[in-house]
Amino acid sequence: MDVEVYYSGQRGGTMPYAALPAFRLFCKQNGFQLKWDSTNKRVDLDSGLKGKVCVLFTGISSGGTAYEWEVLGNVQKFLSDSGMEVVLSQNNPSLAKNTDVAIRFSLKEMRVLEKPRLIFFQSEDEKRQDLIKCLRTEMQQSGIPCHYKVTKNQKQPSIVHIQLQLPLFTEVSKRKLYSEKISLHLASGVLEYFQNGLHIQPMAFLPPNILKLFYSTMLFTSDKESQQGEEEKPLAEEQNTIQESDQPSAEVIDLNREVNSESESEREELLILAEEELLEQVVTIHPVEEVPEQVELRTTAEVYFDYTLIHSESVEKPYLLIGTLQVKNTGNVELKNPIVCLRVSPVDSIKMGGQVLPPKLVETMAVQGTSGLKGWRYLEDDWFAQAMERGEYWIAPIQPVTIVPESTESFQNFQISFMKQEAGKGIVVEGVVLCNDQTVHFSANNRIAVSF
Repeated sequence: MDVEVYYSGQRGGTMPYAALPAFRLFCKQNGFQLKWDSTNKRVDLDSGLKGKVCVLFTGISSGGTAYEWEVLGNVQKFLSDSGMEVVLSQNNPSLAKNTDVAIRFSLKEMRVLEKPRLIFFQSEDEKRQDLIKCLRTEMQQSGIPCHYKVTKNQKQPSIVHIQLQLPLFTEVSKRKLYSEKISLHLASGVLEYFQNGLHIQPMAFLPPNILKLFYSTMLFTSDKESQQGEEEKPLAEEQNTIQESDQPSAEVIDLNREVNSESESEREELLILAEEELLEQVVTIHPVEEVPEQVELRTTAEVYFDYTLIHSESVEKPYLLIGTLQVKNTGNVELKNPIVCLRVSPVDSIKMGGQVLPPKLVETMAVQGTSGLKGWRYLEDDWFAQAMERGEYWIAPIQPVTIVPESTESFQNFQISFMKQEAGKGIVVEGVVLCNDQTVHFSANNRIAVSF
């Protein structure tokens, strides 16, 4: 009898019922949450962090900065994949009361500062010392100097406050680099905190698709090695057969005995004939010419949105959505000059913004890189009129772009603002990418939808 195995609600396969006790011990040792349904003969597995809650706060300033939202948005994506619930908030300290982890990240730009640094504001409360220790260990690996400041009588001791202090007018590329480093190590520090506190293995944090990829890769390697062993075995046997054929057979030995009575000339003649017969029996092996393997050309890509929604409590202020459209080349053919189409609805309620230039302003306002102008532009001069008519924003790179296999190109930090809609209505953004002179197109795997 086989047992059905599910992970996070997704069917993973079956296993023999006899293996259930050992499988339970394996899951317990590694930290997976396991539930056995004896009626339906089904095992439900979940991440070791299911049920854990992490709250991420932006700075205390009103609404927080876009940079703070970007960093914490990335941390939220990292941690959500591990199975825990991650809440992103502006300034609602009451959320920190019944959570497992509460972290505030803020940005401060300083005119007199020469190099970036991270400040840990530590309270005298020992409740969060283990978390602070894990975060400090990870953040030190980011390469950004870390400093620590003890604060007394802190109003929110349960919240760990980390502040990035940057010199005023820090370059955009450096800001992006700091953001990526801080997001990665901040998320890693939180996971390390749970790993130490719950005594579970990091394997129990991985999402189902990564676990499946990991185990299928290991199994494929094992099968491949065994297959190579089977292929080598017949070759070795064939070589042994050839070596054995070099020795005189019993027929030759008997022949030698029969010619003992013959003269020397006749004996030599018979031996020559016998050797010629043996040489004809030996199999001649010619090297096999390798035929070049024909690789099937695949033009495929994964397109998806990453975005952060900034919500203002004021009815008069619009919602701000900061998004990035990622295009990953999953095929083996280069994708050239991607053109992005963003479809928005309803058209009259949405305003497009960000670092996208009208065609007429490219020469004067585009960013000058080492290889020339770079950035993104609207495809047509009358882009706004077309957007109002069709609800589509067509955007193209200023410089030639080639996405090689297994690499990713991003249309970063486009901004969409809109006012609060009536109850029951919402805002929808969909994406399509066209490449190689618009001969191939890919629709985004997800869409942005905000409901009211």
